[in-house]
Amino acid sequence: MDDTTKKIIKYASYGFIQGLTIGLTSAFCWHRYMKRLPDELLAEIKKLFLHEGPIDGSWIESSPRLTSYQNEHHIVFVGGITREENNELIQYQFMFDARTKELLELEKIK
Repeated sequence: MDDTTKKIIKYASYGFIQGLTIGLTSAFCWHRYMKRLPDELLAEIKKLFLHEGPIDGSWIESSPRLTSYQNEHHIVFVGGITREENNELIQYQFMFDARTKELLELEKIK
């Protein structure tokens, strides 16, 4: 093997290792972000509900799901809030866009 071939293999190996390292680091950071995001979204909606009174219970799915909303595909987190209104437990269901963190839907469940 001549020197040129050895250099090509050496630099290609360095490039491969750097790409692999960057890819793994990015995947790790994205995974950590996606684990924290549902809790942040739930805290945000609870803050809005607490302005009107106490909350009896709340939940949010820890994994996003793909859904169609207004004829567009979105990756969303779905959750719910339970509160007492007029001496009756009322449940609300909400849906947040995972990418934009926008509240897409909030509906009262009867």
